[in-house]
Amino acid sequence: MMKNIAYWLLLSIIYPLAWLPKRVLFLFADISYFLIYYLLKYRKSVVFTNLSRSFPEKSYAEIKQLVKRYYRYFADLFFENIYMLGTSTKKTLKTVSFSNVELLEKYAKEGKSVIILTGHYCNWEYIALITKFFNFKIAYKEQKGAFDRLMKRLRTRFSGSEIIIPMQHLMRYILTHKEEQHVYGFIADQSPSDKAKCWTTFLHQDTNFFGGAETMATRLNLPVVYLELTRKKRASYHFSFTSICEHPKELPEHEITLRFVRLLEDAIKRQPQYWLWSHKRWKHRKTMIND
Repeated sequence: MMKNIAYWLLLSIIYPLAWLPKRVLFLFADISYFLIYYLLKYRKSVVFTNLSRSFPEKSYAEIKQLVKRYYRYFADLFFENIYMLGTSTKKTLKTVSFSNVELLEKYAKEGKSVIILTGHYCNWEYIALITKFFNFKIAYKEQKGAFDRLMKRLRTRFSGSEIIIPMQHLMRYILTHKEEQHVYGFIADQSPSDKAKCWTTFLHQDTNFFGGAETMATRLNLPVVYLELTRKKRASYHFSFTSICEHPKELPEHEITLRFVRLLEDAIKRQPQYWLWSHKRWKHRKTMIND
Protein backbone atom coordinates (compact mmCIF):
# COMPACT_ATOMS: atom_id res chain seq x y z
CA MET A 1 0.00 0.00 0.00
CA MET A 2 2.75 2.45 0.98
CA LYS A 3 4.66 1.61 -2.21
CA ASN A 4 1.61 2.46 -4.32
CA ILE A 5 1.14 5.75 -2.49
CA ALA A 6 4.81 6.64 -2.98
CA TYR A 7 4.60 5.75 -6.68
CA TRP A 8 1.52 7.85 -7.40
CA LEU A 9 2.92 10.71 -5.35
CA LEU A 10 6.09 10.57 -7.45
CA LEU A 11 4.05 10.55 -10.68
CA SER A 12 1.96 13.49 -9.48
CA ILE A 13 5.16 15.52 -9.20
CA ILE A 14 6.91 14.34 -12.36
CA TYR A 15 4.09 14.18 -14.92
CA PRO A 16 3.12 17.87 -14.77
CA LEU A 17 6.79 18.64 -15.45
CA ALA A 18 6.83 16.25 -18.42
CA TRP A 19 4.41 18.47 -20.34
CA LEU A 20 6.48 21.62 -19.97
CA PRO A 21 8.47 22.99 -22.95
CA LYS A 22 11.98 21.61 -23.28
CA ARG A 23 13.61 24.98 -22.68
CA VAL A 24 11.79 25.26 -19.32
CA LEU A 25 12.88 21.77 -18.28
CA PHE A 26 16.50 22.59 -19.03
CA LEU A 27 16.21 25.78 -17.02
CA PHE A 28 15.19 23.52 -14.14
CA ALA A 29 18.20 21.33 -14.97
CA ASP A 30 20.51 24.35 -14.61
CA ILE A 31 18.99 25.16 -11.23
CA SER A 32 19.22 21.51 -10.17
CA TYR A 33 22.91 21.42 -11.05
CA PHE A 34 23.53 24.25 -8.62
CA LEU A 35 21.52 22.50 -5.91
CA ILE A 36 23.04 19.02 -6.19
CA TYR A 37 26.63 20.23 -6.70
CA TYR A 38 26.92 23.21 -4.35
CA LEU A 39 24.23 22.63 -1.71
CA LEU A 40 23.28 18.95 -1.48
CA LYS A 41 26.72 17.74 -2.64
CA TYR A 42 25.07 14.48 -3.74
CA ARG A 43 27.70 11.70 -3.63
CA LYS A 44 30.32 14.31 -4.38
CA SER A 45 33.08 12.37 -2.64
CA VAL A 46 32.17 9.24 -4.65
CA VAL A 47 32.34 11.13 -7.94
CA PHE A 48 35.61 12.84 -7.05
CA THR A 49 37.22 9.57 -5.93
CA ASN A 50 36.03 7.65 -9.00
CA LEU A 51 37.32 10.29 -11.40
CA SER A 52 40.63 10.74 -9.59
CA ARG A 53 41.36 7.01 -9.66
CA SER A 54 40.22 6.65 -13.26
CA PHE A 55 42.35 9.56 -14.52
CA PRO A 56 45.47 9.57 -12.31
CA GLU A 57 47.33 11.62 -14.92
CA LYS A 58 44.97 14.60 -14.45
CA SER A 59 45.61 17.41 -11.99
CA TYR A 60 43.31 18.33 -9.12
CA ALA A 61 42.02 21.33 -11.11
CA GLU A 62 41.25 19.11 -14.13
CA ILE A 63 39.40 16.57 -11.98
CA LYS A 64 37.40 19.35 -10.34
CA GLN A 65 36.31 20.60 -13.78
CA LEU A 66 35.31 17.05 -14.78
CA VAL A 67 33.27 16.73 -11.59
CA LYS A 68 31.37 19.92 -12.42
CA ARG A 69 30.78 18.83 -16.01
CA TYR A 70 29.49 15.49 -14.76
CA TYR A 71 26.97 17.11 -12.41
CA ARG A 72 25.78 19.42 -15.17
CA TYR A 73 25.08 16.38 -17.30
CA PHE A 74 23.61 14.42 -14.38
CA ALA A 75 21.02 17.17 -13.91
CA ASP A 76 20.30 17.21 -17.66
CA LEU A 77 19.90 13.43 -17.63
CA PHE A 78 17.12 13.60 -15.05
CA PHE A 79 15.15 16.20 -16.98
CA GLU A 80 15.76 14.52 -20.34
CA ASN A 81 13.99 11.45 -18.97
CA ILE A 82 11.14 13.54 -17.62
CA TYR A 83 10.84 15.14 -21.07
CA MET A 84 10.68 11.66 -22.66
CA LEU A 85 7.70 10.76 -20.47
CA GLY A 86 5.67 13.62 -21.91
CA THR A 87 6.75 13.86 -25.54
CA SER A 88 5.59 11.66 -28.41
CA THR A 89 7.59 8.80 -29.89
CA LYS A 90 7.64 10.65 -33.23
CA LYS A 91 9.22 13.75 -31.69
CA THR A 92 11.73 11.69 -29.73
CA LEU A 93 12.84 9.81 -32.85
CA LYS A 94 13.62 13.15 -34.49
CA THR A 95 16.23 13.78 -31.80
CA VAL A 96 18.29 10.66 -32.56
CA SER A 97 20.41 9.53 -35.51
CA PHE A 98 21.97 6.18 -36.36
CA SER A 99 25.09 4.79 -38.02
CA ASN A 100 25.86 1.22 -39.06
CA VAL A 101 22.31 0.14 -38.24
CA GLU A 102 22.74 -2.07 -41.34
CA LEU A 103 24.55 -4.48 -39.03
CA LEU A 104 21.33 -5.21 -37.14
CA GLU A 105 19.31 -5.22 -40.34
CA LYS A 106 21.59 -7.91 -41.76
CA TYR A 107 21.02 -10.19 -38.78
CA ALA A 108 17.27 -9.52 -38.92
CA LYS A 109 17.15 -10.55 -42.59
CA GLU A 110 19.07 -13.71 -41.73
CA GLY A 111 16.61 -14.48 -38.93
CA LYS A 112 19.37 -14.33 -36.32
CA SER A 113 18.89 -12.98 -32.85
CA VAL A 114 21.61 -10.61 -31.64
CA ILE A 115 22.87 -9.38 -28.29
CA ILE A 116 23.62 -5.67 -27.81
CA LEU A 117 25.99 -4.53 -25.06
CA THR A 118 26.10 -0.93 -23.89
CA GLY A 119 26.92 0.97 -20.71
CA HIS A 120 25.66 3.70 -18.41
CA TYR A 121 27.07 6.21 -20.85
CA CYS A 122 25.07 9.17 -22.18
CA ASN A 123 21.34 8.65 -21.73
CA TRP A 124 21.03 4.86 -21.85
CA GLU A 125 17.22 5.10 -21.50
CA TYR A 126 17.08 6.18 -25.14
CA ILE A 127 17.97 2.64 -26.23
CA ALA A 128 14.30 1.74 -25.76
CA LEU A 129 13.81 3.48 -29.13
CA ILE A 130 15.37 0.44 -30.82
CA THR A 131 12.02 -1.27 -30.33
CA LYS A 132 10.55 0.97 -33.06
CA PHE A 133 12.77 -0.79 -35.64
CA PHE A 134 13.48 -4.26 -34.27
CA ASN A 135 11.95 -6.87 -31.98
CA PHE A 136 13.87 -5.48 -29.03
CA LYS A 137 14.01 -6.80 -25.47
CA ILE A 138 16.07 -5.34 -22.65
CA ALA A 139 17.43 -7.16 -19.62
CA TYR A 140 16.16 -5.41 -16.52
CA LYS A 141 17.67 -5.41 -13.04
CA GLU A 142 14.87 -4.65 -10.63
CA GLN A 143 15.19 -1.57 -8.40
CA LYS A 144 13.51 -0.75 -5.13
CA GLY A 145 10.09 0.67 -4.34
CA ALA A 146 8.37 3.41 -6.32
CA PHE A 147 11.53 4.14 -8.32
CA ASP A 148 11.35 0.65 -9.87
CA ARG A 149 7.83 1.26 -11.20
CA LEU A 150 8.83 4.67 -12.52
CA MET A 151 11.83 3.25 -14.41
CA LYS A 152 9.70 0.49 -15.90
CA ARG A 153 7.20 3.11 -17.04
CA LEU A 154 10.00 5.06 -18.70
CA ARG A 155 11.56 2.03 -20.40
CA THR A 156 8.21 0.85 -21.75
CA ARG A 157 7.28 4.36 -22.93
CA PHE A 158 7.70 3.48 -26.62
CA SER A 159 6.55 -0.12 -26.75
CA GLY A 160 4.66 -1.50 -23.77
CA SER A 161 5.68 -3.80 -20.96
CA GLU A 162 6.79 -6.63 -23.24
CA ILE A 163 10.12 -4.88 -23.90
CA ILE A 164 11.58 -5.54 -20.44
CA ILE A 165 12.55 -8.95 -19.10
CA PRO A 166 13.91 -9.41 -15.57
CA MET A 167 17.53 -10.52 -15.66
CA GLN A 168 16.82 -13.74 -13.76
CA HIS A 169 14.26 -14.84 -16.39
CA LEU A 170 16.12 -13.80 -19.52
CA MET A 171 17.97 -17.05 -20.27
CA ARG A 172 14.72 -18.99 -20.07
CA TYR A 173 13.04 -16.45 -22.35
CA ILE A 174 15.83 -16.69 -24.95
CA LEU A 175 15.74 -20.49 -24.92
CA THR A 176 11.95 -20.65 -25.28
CA HIS A 177 12.01 -18.08 -28.11
CA LYS A 178 15.19 -19.20 -29.86
CA GLU A 179 13.31 -19.83 -33.13
CA GLU A 180 12.27 -16.16 -33.22
CA GLN A 181 14.42 -13.18 -34.21
CA HIS A 182 15.09 -10.79 -31.31
CA VAL A 183 17.53 -8.05 -30.38
CA TYR A 184 18.48 -8.41 -26.70
CA GLY A 185 19.93 -5.37 -24.93
CA PHE A 186 22.21 -5.45 -21.87
CA ILE A 187 23.50 -2.48 -19.89
CA ALA A 188 26.62 -4.43 -19.07
CA ASP A 189 28.76 -2.18 -16.87
CA GLN A 190 26.80 -2.49 -13.63
CA SER A 191 28.61 -3.59 -10.51
CA PRO A 192 28.11 -7.38 -10.25
CA SER A 193 28.09 -9.53 -7.15
CA ASP A 194 31.47 -10.53 -5.75
CA LYS A 195 30.93 -14.01 -7.22
CA ALA A 196 31.47 -12.82 -10.81
CA LYS A 197 34.85 -13.88 -12.18
CA CYS A 198 35.56 -11.63 -15.18
CA TRP A 199 38.24 -9.30 -13.81
CA THR A 200 40.14 -6.81 -15.92
CA THR A 201 41.73 -3.37 -15.69
CA PHE A 202 39.09 -0.76 -16.46
CA LEU A 203 39.88 2.93 -16.11
CA HIS A 204 43.12 2.10 -14.25
CA GLN A 205 41.32 -0.03 -11.67
CA ASP A 206 40.75 -3.75 -11.08
CA THR A 207 37.13 -4.16 -12.11
CA ASN A 208 34.72 -7.08 -12.16
CA PHE A 209 32.08 -7.50 -14.89
CA PHE A 210 28.95 -9.56 -15.41
CA GLY A 211 29.48 -12.59 -17.61
CA GLY A 212 25.78 -13.31 -18.13
CA ALA A 213 25.43 -11.74 -21.56
CA GLU A 214 28.54 -13.52 -22.80
CA THR A 215 27.29 -16.84 -21.40
CA MET A 216 23.98 -16.46 -23.24
CA ALA A 217 25.69 -15.42 -26.47
CA THR A 218 28.13 -18.34 -26.33
CA ARG A 219 25.52 -20.94 -25.42
CA LEU A 220 23.37 -20.05 -28.43
CA ASN A 221 26.22 -18.71 -30.62
CA LEU A 222 24.47 -15.35 -31.05
CA PRO A 223 26.34 -12.41 -32.64
CA VAL A 224 27.24 -9.63 -30.22
CA VAL A 225 27.16 -5.90 -31.04
CA TYR A 226 28.37 -2.88 -29.08
CA LEU A 227 26.13 0.20 -28.97
CA GLU A 228 27.77 3.55 -28.33
CA LEU A 229 25.68 6.64 -27.68
CA THR A 230 27.13 10.05 -28.49
CA ARG A 231 25.50 13.24 -27.27
CA LYS A 232 24.84 15.79 -29.99
CA LYS A 233 23.12 18.33 -27.75
CA ARG A 234 20.64 18.32 -24.90
CA ALA A 235 18.09 15.51 -25.38
CA SER A 236 19.65 14.54 -28.72
CA TYR A 237 21.84 11.47 -29.35
CA HIS A 238 23.58 9.42 -32.01
CA PHE A 239 23.51 5.60 -31.98
CA SER A 240 26.54 3.79 -33.42
CA PHE A 241 26.65 -0.02 -33.74
CA THR A 242 29.95 -1.96 -33.82
CA SER A 243 30.39 -5.72 -34.19
CA ILE A 244 32.07 -7.40 -31.22
CA CYS A 245 31.88 -10.91 -32.65
CA GLU A 246 29.76 -13.03 -34.97
CA HIS A 247 30.59 -16.50 -33.62
CA PRO A 248 31.04 -16.44 -29.83
CA LYS A 249 31.79 -20.16 -29.60
CA GLU A 250 35.04 -19.55 -31.46
CA LEU A 251 36.37 -17.17 -28.78
CA PRO A 252 38.06 -17.93 -25.45
CA GLU A 253 36.22 -17.32 -22.18
CA HIS A 254 35.74 -13.64 -21.26
CA GLU A 255 36.93 -12.37 -24.67
CA ILE A 256 33.53 -10.93 -25.59
CA THR A 257 33.26 -9.09 -22.27
CA LEU A 258 36.82 -7.77 -22.58
CA ARG A 259 36.17 -6.43 -26.07
CA PHE A 260 33.09 -4.64 -24.77
CA VAL A 261 35.08 -3.19 -21.87
CA ARG A 262 37.74 -1.73 -24.18
CA LEU A 263 35.12 -0.12 -26.44
CA LEU A 264 33.27 1.41 -23.50
CA GLU A 265 36.50 2.59 -21.92
CA ASP A 266 37.54 4.34 -25.14
CA ALA A 267 34.20 6.19 -25.25
CA ILE A 268 34.50 7.26 -21.60
CA LYS A 269 38.04 8.55 -22.11
CA ARG A 270 36.88 10.72 -25.03
CA GLN A 271 34.08 12.40 -23.06
CA PRO A 272 34.26 11.38 -19.38
CA GLN A 273 31.38 13.54 -18.16
CA TYR A 274 28.78 11.27 -19.75
CA TRP A 275 29.43 8.14 -17.67
CA LEU A 276 27.63 7.44 -14.38
CA TRP A 277 30.37 8.47 -11.94
CA SER A 278 28.04 8.76 -8.93
CA HIS A 279 27.49 4.99 -9.05
CA LYS A 280 29.60 3.03 -6.53
CA ARG A 281 31.09 0.93 -9.31
CA TRP A 282 34.13 -0.31 -7.41
CA LYS A 283 32.46 -1.42 -4.18
CA HIS A 284 33.76 -4.99 -4.73
CA ARG A 285 37.55 -5.13 -4.69
CA LYS A 286 39.56 -7.95 -6.20
CA THR A 287 41.17 -8.79 -2.86
CA MET A 288 37.74 -9.76 -1.54
CA ILE A 289 37.32 -12.59 -4.00
CA ASN A 290 37.99 -16.11 -2.80
CA ASP A 291 39.09 -18.13 -5.82
